[in-house]
Amino acid sequence: MAAEIHKSEWWSERQLRGFQSQRLRLIVESAARDVPYYREKYGPLGLDFEKLEFPDAVASLPFITKADVREGGKSLISEERRGPTLFPGNTSGTTGTPLKLYQDLPAINRENAFIWRQLTWAGLRRGDRRAWIRGDVIVPARQQKPPYWRLNRAENMLMLSSFHLSESAAPAYFDSLTVFDPVVIQAYPSSIGFLASWMLSAGLRHRGRSLRGIVASSETLSDAQRREIERAFGCAVFNWYGQFERVAAIGTCEHGRYHLMSDYSFVEMLPAENGLFELVGTGFNNLSMPLIRYRCGDLVRPAPATERCACGRSFPLIEQVIGRADDPVKLPDGRSIGRLHHIFNDVEGILEAQIRQDRLDAIAILVVPSPTFNDRTRETLQSNARCRLGDGIALEIQMVDSIPRTRNGKFKSVVCNV
Repeated sequence: MAAEIHKSEWWSERQLRGFQSQRLRLIVESAARDVPYYREKYGPLGLDFEKLEFPDAVASLPFITKADVREGGKSLISEERRGPTLFPGNTSGTTGTPLKLYQDLPAINRENAFIWRQLTWAGLRRGDRRAWIRGDVIVPARQQKPPYWRLNRAENMLMLSSFHLSESAAPAYFDSLTVFDPVVIQAYPSSIGFLASWMLSAGLRHRGRSLRGIVASSETLSDAQRREIERAFGCAVFNWYGQFERVAAIGTCEHGRYHLMSDYSFVEMLPAENGLFELVGTGFNNLSMPLIRYRCGDLVRPAPATERCACGRSFPLIEQVIGRADDPVKLPDGRSIGRLHHIFNDVEGILEAQIRQDRLDAIAILVVPSPTFNDRTRETLQSNARCRLGDGIALEIQMVDSIPRTRNGKFKSVVCNV
């Protein structure tokens, strides 16, 4: 599978369009036949697959949204693929509204193959040392002394906790990366950005000799963050955009340009404002629970259609990815923690939620509950939060009717006023 995906990155525009047409026909036809949700939605359309021409025919199908997927639930799962081989996953993403999706093993493997391709663009090769500073619970939240990392020998990867970063712990992180000397670092922008800021303020630069690139993902990467990280670590930052729904992916090539992965999914762009476009994606990976014409809500600024990248790939170019930025939470022991969406994983009974901090010693989780919210939901939410934040901060779960938006009407899943 990895070899196939490395091959498709060099396809011509014509080859990519042909591949998209084949995949779209397969996905839409099987969904109309085997998926109850789409069977109901597409039935009245009288689709004649012998006459439909893809990819253009997709435009005649209705959009679906996160709310539709939440309401549709298991009716979006193919009747031909239901069973124990499906893997459930939950996320609140950046909207604070939990979503549960199911994937099969081929979909998971294909997703990993695309991520591996991005890592190779950053300079990684099989067997190379890799560092990881993302949202995994590596050591207990209550641990107050290093090491805040563990070595994954099977993948030759140093996995560092993103929940223990603080000014006092930063020297230990710095030294561990120097000793391990990774070829590539995978990180949340907030995590690697915090370390880069500390390094620059301390007059330090990364001392390893092998580092070729840093792959940042899962959060918005600002231009200022990118410059600061590149200055501290002395290498290029490669931004990877994707979502839990797996309907669009944007990678960064060796020349620093954003490419829309047209062998990953079929993406349409709806005009928004100020030259921006909303992404609407149909994923190619997950036939067990296909999302067709899914409105992501994320915005991009595409490059001119005639512009080509010096890397030689035919993928469409994107000038800018507009994401949603959350505040990091600050803890009394000096830690700064970003990307806390994991707290809502596997928590059902929540319509919308927001993490809010108005004092250094306390955090409130605002919850708009659904009728299924119960004591078990509260306990799971509390446990997830403690697992990542520790016991050194007061934690309160508050039931609310609605969650305030920003002045421009946008939702923030984490708000820190400290």
